[in-house]
Amino acid sequence: MTRRILQLISIIVGSMVVILFFSQNAKANSSRVETINYRLKYRDREYRKSALVYLPAGYERSRRYNVLYMMHGSTETPREFFNDGHFQQRLDKQIAAGQLQPSIVVFPTYYPSRNFVGSNYYRDKSLNRAFAQHELIQDLVPAVEGHYRTFAKGTSAQALQASRQHRAFGGFSMGAITTWYVFQSQLPYFADYLPIAGDSWTVKNDGGARAPQQTAQRLAQTAHEHPQLDFHIFAGVGRNDGTSASMTPQIRVMHRLPAFSDDRLQYYHLPAGTHSPQTTSRIVMHYAN
Repeated sequence: MTRRILQLISIIVGSMVVILFFSQNAKANSSRVETINYRLKYRDREYRKSALVYLPAGYERSRRYNVLYMMHGSTETPREFFNDGHFQQRLDKQIAAGQLQPSIVVFPTYYPSRNFVGSNYYRDKSLNRAFAQHELIQDLVPAVEGHYRTFAKGTSAQALQASRQHRAFGGFSMGAITTWYVFQSQLPYFADYLPIAGDSWTVKNDGGARAPQQTAQRLAQTAHEHPQLDFHIFAGVGRNDGTSASMTPQIRVMHRLPAFSDDRLQYYHLPAGTHSPQTTSRIVMHYAN
């Protein structure tokens, strides 16, 4: 009886070791999502903020990773945008298929707190601009890239600018509005841009439709101010998305300007795409191929 009990214990222990091994191995080979916290000072008041961070399967500090910052649309939270867009599943699939290098993807918010959320998205414009001009480089990027392993060899302005080729910014809807502001304000820090379902409001609200020529020229001015810096704009919209009426006139004029040659500016219409996080993630994956 004692021998049979010992044999049973040996089998159980062995099974536990096997389960633990496979559990640890599965964890090492699975992507994960973490939260990073930082502080923001906006209009003389300090706010505690956070962003979601997607880490690819096998993430380790012995290697460096490209990083993409993806902004949500009006009224959304980073978590809602991330979940509704099925970003984790789609990023996992693209990386596993070798269509995308293992990358870090950060999902921040332009709201200082949820108290700023309102139904009139035009009022978000000042928040979009403030995030692009100040918070992004002063607060968020140093918090992320001082903690995770990216190509930045430090968080000084010099170190972040030296690693710009490995950093991208994109966004959906009001996040796209933010993306155009980032292009204008932070070209020395970001090489790639993914504005999805949103035009530039740098000249006026709905500037892509109401003032496409002036808007395109203002964006071209940014490129002229930094002639030594290469960049790529990967714009996109769903074919069934009403914001294409604002994006398309702007993109057409931009394509006629020398600053935005075909290799610098691409524009993709997703068939049957709508104004949604799901369409946004599919457009991101289109450009990842």
